Amino acid sequence: MSRHRRPNVPPTASGVLRHYWRVVDGRWWHIALPVSLILLAAVFEAASFSLLIPLTEAVSQDSFDFLQDSRFFGWILALVPPSLEDSPARDAYLVVAVVGLVIIGRIAKLAVEYVGKLFVVARNERYRALVAEETFARVLGFGRQYFDKNAVGRIDAEIGWSSSVVGLLVAAEGLLQNAVGLLAKGAVMVGISLPLSIAFIVSLPFVHWLMHTINRTVERIAREGVAVERRLRSRIVDILGSIPLVKAYSQERTTASDYAEVLREAEDIAVRRGRVISLRYPVEEVVILLVMLAVQGGVVYWVGDFRPGDLAPFAAFLLILQQSLRDYKYVSEFSLKVSEEVPRLEAVAGLFVDDDKFVVPSGPRTFEGLERAITVEDLSFEYQEGIPTLTNIDVAIEAGTVTGIVGPTGAGKTTFVDLIARFYDVEPGCIRLDGIDIREYSLPSLHAAMAIVSQDVWLLNGTLRQNLVFGLDRPTDELELMRAVHDVELGEFVEGLRSGLDTEIGDRGVQLSGGQRQRVALARALLRDPDILILDEATSALDSVIEQRVARAIQQRAEGRTLIVIAHRLSTIRDADQILVMRSGRVVERGAWGELIATGGHFAELHAAQFGEDPAPSH
Repeated sequence: MSRHRRPNVPPTASGVLRHYWRVVDGRWWHIALPVSLILLAAVFEAASFSLLIPLTEAVSQDSFDFLQDSRFFGWILALVPPSLEDSPARDAYLVVAVVGLVIIGRIAKLAVEYVGKLFVVARNERYRALVAEETFARVLGFGRQYFDKNAVGRIDAEIGWSSSVVGLLVAAEGLLQNAVGLLAKGAVMVGISLPLSIAFIVSLPFVHWLMHTINRTVERIAREGVAVERRLRSRIVDILGSIPLVKAYSQERTTASDYAEVLREAEDIAVRRGRVISLRYPVEEVVILLVMLAVQGGVVYWVGDFRPGDLAPFAAFLLILQQSLRDYKYVSEFSLKVSEEVPRLEAVAGLFVDDDKFVVPSGPRTFEGLERAITVEDLSFEYQEGIPTLTNIDVAIEAGTVTGIVGPTGAGKTTFVDLIARFYDVEPGCIRLDGIDIREYSLPSLHAAMAIVSQDVWLLNGTLRQNLVFGLDRPTDELELMRAVHDVELGEFVEGLRSGLDTEIGDRGVQLSGGQRQRVALARALLRDPDILILDEATSALDSVIEQRVARAIQQRAEGRTLIVIAHRLSTIRDADQILVMRSGRVVERGAWGELIATGGHFAELHAAQFGEDPAPSH
């Protein structure tokens, strides 16, 4: 399955896990190889720890003579050279030999673990990149309306939480590694002392019950943390994206205070989580050690004949028990990890549900250019249910003509052109290009033939060159770029820059003026050589002189193209083939400049407000 097709993913944490497994092209050996290495490392560790049993017995009996009758450890005597078999130095040699084997076993275990980690790190980072790519591509496929309704910080947080999938995989393999280690150490503990081992096993269900109670508390706190983390990320992005506003009104202290309130909430959740988790491991260890102490005390009391050498098995048991508790801590920590990550995965699962994503579907046809007309029939649209933005619009825009759109703020002008550009989805049959439903065309082919420049200019944090060629699917040379720059009256400015087109312009083009940003966006649109060019107040930040020059250059470049211009300055659409006048989401007037003035309606009122008198029509 292509990673960028719309997936069918159940809106659950397990559904997301299965989907991501397909995305990363998971293979059985991706899991089997590290598992095999984990088991091999466990074998070396078990062999190493098992040698503590004969060492403990030797200390208890003050001799290795018991090895002659041992079924499991008799082979150790074969390590003794013939010259030392009857020598008093035999036991000292065996101590060194057995300790050496313990060390070799540990080194072998560490070497196998290292090899496993090399594979796991490479695999996990590949998984992490593919998961992030899939999630980001999925979010980019949502409609504009989704981004209108959701804070960028929240979206950013949910994309980041997709890495929880890899985190759970790492935790699961850690669970296996420590569970196997726990079993291996448990076998050695049984070999040292069966009563103490039984006491350890009996204590585990009670400890598990206590930990389950703590886990439920941690999961509840984690769900609170997800909500606060979303708000925290949203607040950061919102503040950083509004720095000019904050500075203009000297609201640094107030804004910092608002952010601090959310931080205090996050701090409270983190402290509560820390308290619960900090209580977890001491409770585990204290309960188990108390049980061990009680059992050992009972053994000493009931046996009665106690010798200091009897402490050797107990000391060895405690040594391995300490190692086992570390393994048990990680085993029980897995449930804690799940409790924390499942709420995040559930949030990520919401990204793979189509409801409220306003996805604009791409059609099967390739749009190769407008030949006859854009036909709009009975077009209505609303951002919020029950609140219409556009109502019953019926217009035709002939190919190769200039159409001006005017009207008061909030009349629906921008929404109208955004629907033609398919930034939002429409009902079938409402917009047709050359008689074909716009929904039939693929989005890439449609947008390749269009360019839209709005009054809200979006620039990348990069160089002028990078911003000019953004979205172009063909190579461009310096001459072509500079021609476009000169057409929008920005040539002298660029030529005066030390790095020219390779000058960094900062985040959202902050190092440029408003007018310069608009002209960069216009040059970018002209470089696309679009069949349909939409200008939404695209020259609002330019002075009148430069605006007229830029307008003439655009008209020359767009000759024979379909040009749609939203304008508040009526002078920019004086020569339009038709003008649409919009009010309250409807087209209330249409016609040429002179016709609309002569009608004496809404356009005449706008004209009178800007010019003070009715000039003679230009054609």
